[in-house]
Amino acid sequence: MKIDDFLISIIDGSIFISLLFSIHLLCSYHPYHRIFPLVIGNISFLFSALYINLFILNPNSSLSIILREAISNSIISILYFYPFLFIFITFITVKLFFRKRPEDPLLKLLD
Repeated sequence: MKIDDFLISIIDGSIFISLLFSIHLLCSYHPYHRIFPLVIGNISFLFSALYINLFILNPNSSLSIILREAISNSIISILYFYPFLFIFITFITVKLFFRKRPEDPLLKLLD
């Protein structure tokens, strides 16, 4: 694996996270939320990641191809981690299933 592939993977993930954070900021807006510094930081981070990816790592690609590849590579990477997530959730569920509940003194008072 070349260092360029590693850098492209990191930049693709940061573009995807930045786009998800933009959606989060739009969906969780309320009047007392100071959204301006977060939006400025997110936009500057997104543009810097796009600039690095577009002009330094892939100078022959267009913006739409860069965004499409970044989002698809990030979703594929998330899908690779799903089996580990499912194993973890199964382990926690089994652990909770076999756990003995502590006795509650208030339930004894109901009798």
